[in-house]
Amino acid sequence: MVYVDKVHYTKDSYGNELYISEMKWTNALSENAYNGCTKADMIKFINDNPGCAHTKYYRYGRWCDGEEIHVVDNSYLRTDKNNIKADNLENLPRY
Repeated sequence: MVYVDKVHYTKDSYGNELYISEMKWTNALSENAYNGCTKADMIKFINDNPGCAHTKYYRYGRWCDGEEIHVVDNSYLRTDKNNIKADNLENLPRY
């Protein structure tokens, strides 16, 4: 299992909207994420290992398992299955 707990946003080529470009992850639910990867790397991982990527949150003094991360249109990362063509991991802290 891979747990994502931080995301990095970058402005698009026009300088307007933000999109996820990188994220921090770890295999352990009980520790702060320290591995980094690009969004493309995470999309490939999820496509190769369905159901093996979740968000996680630090609440009430401990780490909590979050939602499963899904790939939409081979370009976006979402925690729901509604196929909207946009990322929706904005509840995770930014770095």
